[in-house]
Amino acid sequence: MKVQVPTTKEIDIRYITLELPCRYDDEDIPYDAPLRENDIWKAAVHIETGIIEKWPQGQKLNLYMKVCDEGLYKLYDKDWVELGCVQGYVPHGVVPGEYGDYVELNIDEFGVITNWPHKPQFNQFWPDVDAS
Repeated sequence: MKVQVPTTKEIDIRYITLELPCRYDDEDIPYDAPLRENDIWKAAVHIETGIIEKWPQGQKLNLYMKVCDEGLYKLYDKDWVELGCVQGYVPHGVVPGEYGDYVELNIDEFGVITNWPHKPQFNQFWPDVDAS
């Protein structure tokens, strides 16, 4: 007889990608802002450091966007294998912001998100698992 049993697996989360809709034209984020592609702002962030991959050095950005339930957030390991995904509300505890509807990122000239959490919480990616 075959049965399914729950198991615990340790994973090494290395990156999170953010795909944020620009809902209010250039009021959310300027058209010429780094990593904006048409009406989507896309970034890959190193989880431990808060450094944005491929950020153009020397450019700062304070991003405060109301994304409501339209964002896409994916976790990856060091080899870019997808580990988890949240679509909709902002997964707080990982992405800075407020109330599940807003993303707030303070990005310095080196691509470091200065308000990135020191100990991210991933429980919104696996609600039934203690993934902190």
